Amino acid sequence: MMDGAPPDQLKRQGQTIRLRIDLAYDGAPFHGFARQRDATTVQGTLEGALFTLLRRHLNQIDWFVCDEPSDLATVGAGRTDAGVHALAQTLHVDVPASWPLVEELDRLTLALRKMVGPAITIWRVQVVPDRFDARFSATARYYRYRLCDAQAADPLWRFTTWLVGQPLDVGAMQAGATYLVGEHDWTSFCRKRMVTLASGEAVVAPMTRHLSRVEVQRVGDAGLVTIEVDGNAFCHQQVRAIAGCLVFVGKGKRPPEWVREVLAAQDRAVNASIAPPHGLTLIGVQY
Repeated sequence: MMDGAPPDQLKRQGQTIRLRIDLAYDGAPFHGFARQRDATTVQGTLEGALFTLLRRHLNQIDWFVCDEPSDLATVGAGRTDAGVHALAQTLHVDVPASWPLVEELDRLTLALRKMVGPAITIWRVQVVPDRFDARFSATARYYRYRLCDAQAADPLWRFTTWLVGQPLDVGAMQAGATYLVGEHDWTSFCRKRMVTLASGEAVVAPMTRHLSRVEVQRVGDAGLVTIEVDGNAFCHQQVRAIAGCLVFVGKGKRPPEWVREVLAAQDRAVNASIAPPHGLTLIGVQY
């Protein structure tokens, strides 16, 4: 496909066109973002809605092979765990340029909003050049973890906030967070993931990531504490492990310097705990 080619020209070529979909979701009803055959996920739900809409026209687009929703092979900016939320997730999908809804993106957006259910919001759908990749074109991702250290908390916070229930020393947490900024091997903070090389050999995926900001701050006077983490990319459970480590410091169980020791150990067993998923939200992706 030619970058930026208009849909009518692509129709004549019998080609696909790339759509960018920006969305948000409440992670509670889902077993994570990534599709799973026997579980409800954000990606699976969206692919199912797209497949239903597209299927109505497949008899007119017989060259486009799509026998089930997963054949659409959407690509997301990041794979959030079960129970993790997103205010600004992005994915891309390639669809036939001759699909009528490509020329009615407002109608497509409205249809998707109705079909995906109340736990997912479709912000917008737009045509993008085929060089755009929701995962690899992203230059930064932004996460926020919410904590509450008040003894009594707003009951609605239980869906989006870890209710720690005891006072946290935010200053000590921020002092510990400073050791996490920069490029490091995050083995102590991430679940290992195996990848298969072209040779067929299975190896552990690299754990090196760069964080540009880790900021802990108290917000208001109702016990809310936020941990905001910015980085180029993240490995599995990294932000939740950071939150769990800093809470250990905030409770006074370890000094701030302990965070540096955990990072240097490159051993997941030395980390104190993994924070629960419902306190974490993907709040932005930069392209």
